[in-house]
Amino acid sequence: MNEPIPGFVVALPNEWKYFRAAFSHLRRGHCQGLVEYRGRFGELDCVIMLGGVGKENAAVAARMLVEHHPVSALISLGYVGALSPELVRGDIVLSAYSMTLAKPALSQWELELEQNLHLMADQSHEHHVYVSPIFTADRIIARHHEKHRIFEQTGAEIVDMESISLFKVAREEQIPFLGIHSVTDTAEEDIPALEVINPFLASKSFWRYPKIFWDIAAHPKFIYDLAILNHDAQTAGKNLAHFLKANEAALGELIRSCIGSHPHGSSNVKREV
Repeated sequence: MNEPIPGFVVALPNEWKYFRAAFSHLRRGHCQGLVEYRGRFGELDCVIMLGGVGKENAAVAARMLVEHHPVSALISLGYVGALSPELVRGDIVLSAYSMTLAKPALSQWELELEQNLHLMADQSHEHHVYVSPIFTADRIIARHHEKHRIFEQTGAEIVDMESISLFKVAREEQIPFLGIHSVTDTAEEDIPALEVINPFLASKSFWRYPKIFWDIAAHPKFIYDLAILNHDAQTAGKNLAHFLKANEAALGELIRSCIGSHPHGSSNVKREV
């Protein structure tokens, strides 16, 4: 049987610039207009796709991975917001599945994966590694009262805007899904400067860059707000890169185990297109 090839999806280049330190032998390319990297994570060959923000972009990236590469697992890698008050900035959270307000019916294999992630968290070299499903939202969950409400409704400890798409594609393709994320904002914090962040993230136009600079110039307070957000992102990005490097052998073995133990694992490795 061929060596398993995990496919990683990262939303933004600003995230990837930190995470890439955990990968080696990287070769940059393009797939149907999306930036991708082929390389290695530990002893595993892998493909990384920069998909963009939101569920639709993530779904396209996941589809590109499974249709154009022989990937045998989909891994969501990136930043999340905290919904649980227990989590602090830079904490690492591992996930066996993603959810919306309706929790999915989990297979026995997914329940066992969640238990294995708890073992991974306990045995890792980090002090702040947790296990939780990811709640995927349609927009940035910026206000602390919204975070508290979603946590009470779902029990999910973290929120993003992409992972549910990877989870759905993984189920459709009958391959494992795994989430590896780092916390940027706590449950008690309100995210500032949404007036400039939301339009910037939603746009793919080159003109989004001069527009955000213009908005900042017109509202000097945004300079301070965005500096704080950048510092928070640095903390999360560096912590996740460190976690990946410090635990690459254990994570590589976990990925192999996920693929090998998956009920449809024997058919996961596809012929390269």
